[in-house]
Amino acid sequence: MKFGDYIKLNEGQSVFEVLIAIAIATLIVGSSVTAIMVSMRSGTITVASQKAYGIANGDLNNVRSFSESNWAGLYTPLGTQNKGSAYPYYLAVTASSSTSTILGLTNGTTTVSFTSTSTGENIDYTSWFTIDNVSRTSSNWIGSGTGDPTTQKITAHVSWVMSGETKQIDLVTYISKIRTSSITYTKWDGFSGVTTPVTKSTNDYYGITGNATITANGTITY
Repeated sequence: MKFGDYIKLNEGQSVFEVLIAIAIATLIVGSSVTAIMVSMRSGTITVASQKAYGIANGDLNNVRSFSESNWAGLYTPLGTQNKGSAYPYYLAVTASSSTSTILGLTNGTTTVSFTSTSTGENIDYTSWFTIDNVSRTSSNWIGSGTGDPTTQKITAHVSWVMSGETKQIDLVTYISKIRTSSITYTKWDGFSGVTTPVTKSTNDYYGITGNATITANGTITY
């Protein structure tokens, strides 16, 4: 046998061919395992994102319901004008019965946990929302212009940690005051100097300018 000849096995395959086949099989198995791991990780991230989206969407629906029953509570959160990204809020249950649940505004964030022994899932989602005032253009589009006290921008935020990396989603909606009421006063004998938002019927006022005067019985003359 010459030096360059292959050593033949009983089956008729050379050792060289067997080694090549083993190498190819190893590459195929390795790439398959990697693909499965990437697929599983991608699936886990997708499921977590879907749950975060559901939490954020539920928060927006709850804020919308809260605004319909208590617009003043949303417009002046906790009696303040603290709005924007620096002021996180969440809704907490303040009272409940067999037929209804009452939610109230609270400072800070809240945690929603999902745990599953079958899938090994153990994720804590942190959720909160922020409130922003809205302005409108002369064409009534939302943008820079005149402040619109009947509309508020609500942004729901949800963050979570997965594989040591913090992820977050943000959902935005605009909520408008759809319930209005009017009241007529014939007497303005309240107190002057009111600078805070008016959240209930009152005969108090900010001030008097020009030649306007208020008589003892509350009549306004000009």
